[in-house]
Amino acid sequence: MIRKIALSLILGVSVANAAQLTELTEKCEHCHGENGNSNEEQVPSIASLSVKYFMKTMKKFKNDKRPGKKFKPEGHHEENDMNTIAKNLTKEDFRILADYYVAQTFIPRQQTVDQNLVRKGKKVYKRCKKCHTDNGSNPQDDVGILAGQWMPYLEFQLEQFSSGKRTPSKKMKKQLNKLQDGDIPALINFFAAQK
Repeated sequence: MIRKIALSLILGVSVANAAQLTELTEKCEHCHGENGNSNEEQVPSIASLSVKYFMKTMKKFKNDKRPGKKFKPEGHHEENDMNTIAKNLTKEDFRILADYYVAQTFIPRQQTVDQNLVRKGKKVYKRCKKCHTDNGSNPQDDVGILAGQWMPYLEFQLEQFSSGKRTPSKKMKKQLNKLQDGDIPALINFFAAQK
């Protein structure tokens, strides 16, 4: 808690907001892990996300424009999802969290990948790299961080896009339509292998 308050003050957050930050991040940590680095395969790491992407994503969750996945953190009694969570937060809360998580260091998740699929995924990635630069690791792209994310999380998101449950941008939809059998597992392995 002291570390978060100290960081808040360094970031220019008032003492009152520092207490609010601590309360907010403690809730986020149940699923997204300490400093936004998830230990749950179904949950993304949110450390280092750009403020713009974080704010846009939270607004989409709040307005049911992006579907959240039900999840029950270990040691908790109830499932929850990001839509419900976002509805209980204010725009100010979003901003406080965005400012905090952008300052955190993203730590790629350690997981086993299929090297054959990684090689294939590298070729498929060429279609993605205009928007997802640096092998999907650049938060300043404002499209999230794909490199080093959990494979089950990446798989769920790509399924959401492919099924139409999550609306991709026009550019992404065009690229998704070009995918062939085996391309999605290849992309997932490629992004997961990035450090």
